[in-house]
Amino acid sequence: MKKLIVLILAVGIYNYANAQNTFKRLDSLFNGQFDAGQLNGNVLVADQGQVIYKKSFGYADIANKILNTDHSAFFLASVSKTITSTAVLQLVQKNKIRLDNPLKKYFPQFPYPDITVRNLLSHTSGLPRDKEDIFDTLLKVQPQKKFSYHDIIPTLQQYPKPLAFKPGDKYTYSNINFNLLALLVEKVSGLPFDTYLKKYIFTPAGMTETYLGNPQLAQKSSVTHRYFYPKHYYPHFKQIDSISANASYTTFWGEGNVISTTTDLLKFDQALYNNTLVNTHVLNEAFKPTILNNQQEVVAGGGVSYGLGWYVLKIKAHEKIVFHNGYIDGLRSVFMRNLSKNQTVIILDNTQSGSNFITASNAISILDNTSQEKTKISIADKYAKILFEKGGDVAASRLVQMQADTAHYRYSAHEMDFIANELLDDSCTDKALEAYKVNLLLNPTNPDMYNSYGKALNKAGKKQDAILIYKRSLALKEDNKDAKEALAKLEDH
Repeated sequence: MKKLIVLILAVGIYNYANAQNTFKRLDSLFNGQFDAGQLNGNVLVADQGQVIYKKSFGYADIANKILNTDHSAFFLASVSKTITSTAVLQLVQKNKIRLDNPLKKYFPQFPYPDITVRNLLSHTSGLPRDKEDIFDTLLKVQPQKKFSYHDIIPTLQQYPKPLAFKPGDKYTYSNINFNLLALLVEKVSGLPFDTYLKKYIFTPAGMTETYLGNPQLAQKSSVTHRYFYPKHYYPHFKQIDSISANASYTTFWGEGNVISTTTDLLKFDQALYNNTLVNTHVLNEAFKPTILNNQQEVVAGGGVSYGLGWYVLKIKAHEKIVFHNGYIDGLRSVFMRNLSKNQTVIILDNTQSGSNFITASNAISILDNTSQEKTKISIADKYAKILFEKGGDVAASRLVQMQADTAHYRYSAHEMDFIANELLDDSCTDKALEAYKVNLLLNPTNPDMYNSYGKALNKAGKKQDAILIYKRSLALKEDNKDAKEALAKLEDH
């Protein structure tokens, strides 16, 4: 008996120590991203439905110094597509929709008879990506009209767009696909899309803080403000809410616009695991890579396929991981689920930090005790912000420090060139010339960097300096067509 008690105590101590170690590693991962300026928002990590890490980072409202909290609500952007997919699959389960039925069966006026419900869910329809591509012609005729997702089918009927490919031949991401799926849910259920989601998804899953945003109504105070850098060299965030949206468009549900919290998304996650919303057989269809007409799996990116409203991660061969990320100006979201182990990672960020997908993947790796992918900060991005705010000397000094810290920073000549172009285009000529010059000093054998610097010198009116730089470019590469043409024009003058 004593031995059994000792064994139970030993197992308990081991599990507690292991849990503490996992928490510390997760905390180190997320704090590291926050300290690097790569995270501002809420994070939740769960194992077997139990929250093992949950934390808020940064501000919901920078101007008023209001911190993000557990109850901060975020736009989910395209993570909303997982909810739209669930709504459609519920109706499939009830035999009210068939995946391989053409959409035209439900909307006779829809002008593309070969596009099926499955094509819409899997982004294999060939339809244009966004509303701007649908309404461009009609806006010229009716510039004062305001459009919603209910106008998509009538507009396509009046001004049909050629499909990019035969449905099922290729994968091309399209928000229009999911706008049409929202219409389908409304048509088949007889309910407005927001009413359907509340009745059949949010309420059954216990998602009390989740709802569909409506651009025509004021946002709740719990919704975070969204921030972004208008240009890479901007040193401070700009609030996206202060930038007026396109006045021609109102509500476009299905593709995004769900507002939620990390806690509510975990409830959705667990409702999927528990078959509260859709049964396992139907969900398994959503989590399988889509097969194209040529019998090949969809490739949606490096090591990633796409199912029915879900990305399927292929690079971890022994585990079934599905996810969706989302992006709108001022926000990035990631919802990742390891189906093999009931592990969940949710990151909602109101500053559109670019590395959150890798961070979520690394959190899964910590749970599995496998190696993480290293993320490094762009030297060009940091350099440009310091250059813009504090000048060339301070920026150059900081650049030297960052170059020495290869564990945390990465340098790309093309990133530096891109940011220098931004500065030049925005008439920050002196700062642009400084960035081009530094980039050239770091890449003295790259003729492209000479061409860029020569172009900038010419634009700044420094013709003789530009001539000298183009000649050096040709010395490195005699058949450099761009340098030859630019030099000929300058010498002709």
